Amino acid sequence: MTRPLPPCRLARLACAALIGGSVLAWHPMAARPAHAAATAASGSYLAGQHAYREADLGAAADYMIQALAADPDNPTLLRRVLVLQIAEGRLDSLGSLARRVADLAPGDPVAALYLSLEMARQENFDGAAAQLLDQPARGLMQLTRPLLLAWLLQGQGDTDAALKLLSDIRQEDGLSLLASFHSGLLLMVAGRPEEATASLEALMGRLEAPPLRLVMTLGWIYESQGKTDKARALYDSARRDQSDGRIIDLWIARLDRGQAPNPVATDVLGGLAEALYDIATGLRNDRATEAALIHAQLAQHLDPGHASKILLIGDLLQDQRRWEEAIAAFRDVPDDSPYGWNAAMAIGESLNAMKRRDEAVAHFRAMSERHKDRHEALVRVGDLLRGQEKYQEAIAAYDAAMARIDQGTGANWTLYYVRGIAHERAKQWALAESDFQKALDLQPEQPLVLNYLAYSWIDQDIKLDEAHEMIERAVAQRPTDGYIVDSLGWVLYRKGRFEDAVRQLERAIELQPNDPVINDHLGDAYWQVGRRLEARFQWQRVLTLKPEDQNLIEAVDKKLKDGLPESAKRDAKRGG
Repeated sequence: MTRPLPPCRLARLACAALIGGSVLAWHPMAARPAHAAATAASGSYLAGQHAYREADLGAAADYMIQALAADPDNPTLLRRVLVLQIAEGRLDSLGSLARRVADLAPGDPVAALYLSLEMARQENFDGAAAQLLDQPARGLMQLTRPLLLAWLLQGQGDTDAALKLLSDIRQEDGLSLLASFHSGLLLMVAGRPEEATASLEALMGRLEAPPLRLVMTLGWIYESQGKTDKARALYDSARRDQSDGRIIDLWIARLDRGQAPNPVATDVLGGLAEALYDIATGLRNDRATEAALIHAQLAQHLDPGHASKILLIGDLLQDQRRWEEAIAAFRDVPDDSPYGWNAAMAIGESLNAMKRRDEAVAHFRAMSERHKDRHEALVRVGDLLRGQEKYQEAIAAYDAAMARIDQGTGANWTLYYVRGIAHERAKQWALAESDFQKALDLQPEQPLVLNYLAYSWIDQDIKLDEAHEMIERAVAQRPTDGYIVDSLGWVLYRKGRFEDAVRQLERAIELQPNDPVINDHLGDAYWQVGRRLEARFQWQRVLTLKPEDQNLIEAVDKKLKDGLPESAKRDAKRGG
């Protein structure tokens, strides 16, 4: 599903209500244990705190458990251990810990949620609902409790009461889409497929770009009713609207094989898991990563094996920069799943993030060999090699990717663009220019391409009028992009319009203050209008920014010593 709540609302509530007992909030002396116990608790706590800050949540959980052994009745520490254990996916046998938290910190939402879901797993839906209803309706629980309670009512066999509750929360700000989706899903679980179909079709009709999960759910309902033609038409329509239609291509291929789809939810536990998954997705969108991970792990615990839930857990671990654990999660996504390709790509990105770039390149190459109909992995090979300044190898990878695409499709402008950059860096300007022009043929007003091509002309002191006009078009689309505004200042400089150049370059510096090239350009422009002291300040600043380009460093050193020669002004004016 798409984001179920307005931006930041879930995150704000999660921080206030769910994750409020942070590691930093507890001190081992709070419960005044004996001296030896306090020392042991303090050492383990500090080690856990350090592990948490280093994003090693597994070690943090272990250390906090050790601290808890020395201070077993500290409610804040108990609560934090519970949170860390759930976030780590260690969900078996947490009942005793959750009950201790509930006893010592009544109203704790994490303990209440865990205990309620455990009762649901035992089909004690009455007890599960009572556990949630006993909690104060505040914070994140205020928004998530009604959705979970609707499914628990369904577990009690009261479908109409469940639908009434979902209808009520549909009026809440930001919850309409989520409540409507779960109404349709609940009707399907209740054995009322025609009503489920009508409910989800009505929701589809309200949305310009229906989310992939809604398409998947309605398609599953169609297929389960034998309406394969309607399912195919739905998938074909969504295929045109989705930025990555490959997942839908796999659904269509499965449909062609006569293979049944994986159901989104077949029972109450599946519905509860879907609710938790949707909440986790919304929390992730609002960057409440730890709260999102708790909900995602609970969803996976309730209804294990769904590739989409595993993928979300991996994504959240990536968000926490826990690359090895993310890779382990992504490896649990089956290769033949519709999400298998996404998981494999994410493994390569995690390897790259760990600076294991040779492994990442090898991983992406292996992907491209296994999937010869796809080009994306080869593009990533090219990107990584380009980042290592291996331009010819990058060009070869881009060429191989190019052979796998429809070269006239507008969406493929990016491949011409990145190959053009590699050609330009390899000093193969004719080929670079051709690629940039082709990218513009496919996407005529693309500001990144307009800027790169025009700036390259400016740097070569050619086609300045055409470059100027292109940069103006790029700036009109991205007026707050410091690099594009710099290009406008620089073409004005090259045309000898130094006062105008200063105005644009000053604006570029405001937008992108720490770029050494922009600071260098502004220094040159200041010099040309007689602001010599300010020019030297800008050049000095270039060096403090520690640029990697040795040629830039040498040029700035020379300008600091001698200034700009008078010929620079004449040459600039001739360029116009």
